[in-house]
Amino acid sequence: MYCPQCGARTSADARFCESCGAPMDPAERHLVARETGAYTDRPANIADYGGFWRRAGAALVDVVILVTVLTVLQWLFAPGTMGPGQHGGQGGGQGMPADAVTGWTWWHTLEAIAAWLYWAGMHSSAWQATLGKMALGMQVTDLQGQRISFLRATARYLAEILSALLLMIGYIMVAFHPRKQGLHDLIAGTLVVRPRR
Repeated sequence: MYCPQCGARTSADARFCESCGAPMDPAERHLVARETGAYTDRPANIADYGGFWRRAGAALVDVVILVTVLTVLQWLFAPGTMGPGQHGGQGGGQGMPADAVTGWTWWHTLEAIAAWLYWAGMHSSAWQATLGKMALGMQVTDLQGQRISFLRATARYLAEILSALLLMIGYIMVAFHPRKQGLHDLIAGTLVVRPRR
């Protein structure tokens, strides 16, 4: 077992690091850090947490990239699902033909799957970040600063739906939480961090 504060090897049942004295339990380390300032509650390889505006900027970059790629693919492979009149708003009030409805439904299902695979896949990859987070120097980790699994990344992605549905309060929490965690981070047990270079 390694100390999340200094990185020194310590015994598996140790409550405190044998090298620097930091509490091994993240909750205890957080309390000690808050009370005394002697230790940080950040894992050893973390310079800082990803703040609200940095995360918002990364999300904007990701959305622009994903929408651009999906729009080009839709234009190339499913042009019948694009353009005005496809949602029944025009075209004599008759709505979409049955085959157009099926095409539109399948295309948007594929878009939803692509978005899930992008965010969950990138967060659980060796990069631990989407392209937007990479551009702004952030990664997604577990509470010990380690890479997360695809399953946990999927749970985080699904929990973001809840963060959005609650009038975006789950995202706004990032600005006020001491570890810059949103509701989806708290649910999935993740951190968005700026690693040491």
